[in-house]
Amino acid sequence: MEFLEKDLEKIIYDANRDNPESLIKSGLHTLAFDKLMKRQLSIGAYGVADLVTFQRRYDYIWDEDSTSETRIPKLQVTVYELKKDKIGISAYLQALRYVRGLQRYFESRKFSHKIEFRIVLIGRRIDNSGSFPFIADFNENITFFTYSYGIDGLKFRQECNYHYTQENFKL
Repeated sequence: MEFLEKDLEKIIYDANRDNPESLIKSGLHTLAFDKLMKRQLSIGAYGVADLVTFQRRYDYIWDEDSTSETRIPKLQVTVYELKKDKIGISAYLQALRYVRGLQRYFESRKFSHKIEFRIVLIGRRIDNSGSFPFIADFNENITFFTYSYGIDGLKFRQECNYHYTQENFKL
């Protein structure tokens, strides 16, 4: 059976709406229960994003004078770029374009809250022909997942801590 990008998108979208716990159990832990998810979101000239979530979050600042915390609201926007096969630098740059479009959208509407943007790239495998896999270990706002589709359904695996198998150190 040919597994298409739109199938992956539909499965994630439907599961997030109907049974988000199933996504977490299958390994896609970046989705939370109180997020608004948009599918095929048009971002004007910047393109159409596969999936985008919007979630209200808070930053906490400790005030030593009053010995209390101040809760500062922020909006967390996550762009999910899905690929049926390999995720690589072009998928990353595509997601960055969507993030920039969303930034411009909020700026044009004079949105006053703090916004944190995140990127999640999902594909069957990661392009490890160059230095691309190192990005996720040095940028906390990007996460890579690979997926497998088998008799037991869709399973996700977060990809991080990439290193060469033959490092050839001469220490």
